[in-house]
Parts: sequence; C-alpha cells; structure tokens
Amino acid sequence: MKIWRMLGLLILLIALMTACAKEIPNTNTAKDNVVVLNNETIQGMEKGILVGTPLRLDKKIRLADVEKVWGKYEEMHDHEDIHTYVYTIKNRRIVIDEEELKTLYLFHIEIGITREELLAKMGTPTEGKKTGKSLVYQKNDYRITFRYIDDKTWDLIWFKAPQDQ
Repeated sequence: MKIWRMLGLLILLIALMTACAKEIPNTNTAKDNVVVLNNETIQGMEKGILVGTPLRLDKKIRLADVEKVWGKYEEMHDHEDIHTYVYTIKNRRIVIDEEELKTLYLFHIEIGITREELLAKMGTPTEGKKTGKSLVYQKNDYRITFRYIDDKTWDLIWFKAPQDQ
C-alpha cells in the first residue's frame, strides 16, 4: 500500500513540476493585434508615436489623417465638445477621442496580451500594483495605462500628460 501511495505522490509531483515549467505563450502577435508591444513600440510611445498605426501624440493629427490609413470609422459618438470614433481592426476595438479643435488626443487600443507578458515588456508600473486591474506607466510626457479586460486582453490607453515640474 505504501508503494502505491509513494508512486501516486511521485506522479503528482512530476505532473506539478511539468505544469509549472511550461513557458508562457506569446499572445501579443501581429497576426491578432493592431499594436504589438515590443521594444520598438515602447520606444515609439515614449516619443509620442504608436508604431504600425497612424496614431501619434508628438504632433497634432486630425481624423482625416487616420482615415487615410484605416478608412472611415464604424461608430461615432457626439459628446458636444468631444467626439469619439470607433474602429475595429483585426477584431480589436480602437477608440479615438477628438477635442473641439478637431485634434485627436486620446487613444484606446485593445491588445491581446497576458499580464505576465505585459509586465515582462513594460516592467514595474509607475502607479498601481502589479496585481491590479490598471497598470500605469509615465514615459516622458506620455501616460500609458493598461486596463484589464480579461486574462488575454488589455485596453491600452495612451495620452499626453506632461510630468510635473
């Protein structure tokens, strides 16, 4: 009887070690995402440019600039002074806010990525806990926030927010 218990514990231990040793799958790929979070993208966001998209914060852009690349938006919401435009690209929702002067200033981009991948690529958040539902990074004059949607999807919220002087 002891032999069977020992054998059962050994099998359980091996199964547990095998499960823990598995590498985290890469869910943030160009096939399924508008934005692939890599070193080039992170460096671009720090400079005000979202690599691989027409979106940028380093200079003023208008909706026409985005429409040249992505075409006409799918939804538009009028909030008097603020207009919100919604695109769906690669099954990912992209929300763009436009101020009353017709300048685009705030972007929400759904990206497929896990918390582990996000923390490995972005590091420790400037604000919030690593285990929280929002991870906030202040990079130069830009605020990059990742808001939890589900285990493999986060909402990237990116806008200009100069650091306090």
